Amino acid sequence: MLNPFIPFLTLAVSAIRLATALPVLEPASTIPIIANPTVNLGAIDPRFNGHVAIQGRQILDLDAGLIALTKMLHHLSNSDFHSAIGPTAYIASGYTSVSIEVRGVTGPRRDIPVRYAIWGASRVGEYILHWQEVRNHVFALTWERAVVGYIEFKRTANPLLGVVGSGSKGQIGDVDSILDAQFPRTDATSQNLDEDNRTISLPLANDNREMTLQYHVITDHPMTKWELFANIYAILALIGQFPPRQRTTDGWMATSVIFPLTHFFFTPIAGSGGVEFRYIADAAMSTAFFILRRGLFFSVLVRVLLDGEPIGQGLIGKGDLPPPTLAAGS
Repeated sequence: MLNPFIPFLTLAVSAIRLATALPVLEPASTIPIIANPTVNLGAIDPRFNGHVAIQGRQILDLDAGLIALTKMLHHLSNSDFHSAIGPTAYIASGYTSVSIEVRGVTGPRRDIPVRYAIWGASRVGEYILHWQEVRNHVFALTWERAVVGYIEFKRTANPLLGVVGSGSKGQIGDVDSILDAQFPRTDATSQNLDEDNRTISLPLANDNREMTLQYHVITDHPMTKWELFANIYAILALIGQFPPRQRTTDGWMATSVIFPLTHFFFTPIAGSGGVEFRYIADAAMSTAFFILRRGLFFSVLVRVLLDGEPIGQGLIGKGDLPPPTLAAGS
């Protein structure tokens, strides 16, 4: 039996912006764990906290809960950090047995500030990864001990797919639908997904552009499902603090405090003019979906292309890795 009064961990995300861009990933290169950190961006305001308000009795599908929380953070990271959203429910395509609703407590629309929703999702993610299960809990989010919102997990019998509610934002809610079409559940045990290299295309309807993700699985560096999602949550919570269309030329590293040996790195490719934060969010969401559908948990290198032009590279994995270069079209 879970103790509903066990507090969240005191810090959900530890994330660092690197002083200079990480090097382009070459076969002999090694990505440093820390390279001249200039500012810690991941700390949650200490006035914010939360607790399990209603302890759920039902154990829900773990993968559906993990990827729905990923979708929630992906959507929130594409919102204005200083704005508010109305009650919004998140259900991931292909994993439709669990929904997550975030809502505020005041006003006729029960809006909740986006920053509270992001911080709350981060804390809830760490709580789930600590217990390694998903239940139909209701989490209360507090600011200076006053309840400001709730995050509720539900079992959905006949769910509607995607993002519903006032927070829906076109292409942002569609990434998982596109990925689900490319990786149908029946493919999950096929030889196809056991390959070490894979290319995914994401049409960006709102921009009339196409993102291509080239993956290389590093099979001699395994990680766990918990490590994967802890670091996906960390990078999405980090970049959610910035305007989605703002460009960055910095290298980025995010790590979860409960799995400090695993990291998510992203660096723009030199000469690309930088990468908009929303594209880093898309890459993170897609990477989580790709590895979960593959069902084999290893470190992964991803190269991100926009309309065929490389713009950045990411890596999720443990420790120092000498990742291979991904050739265009591989």
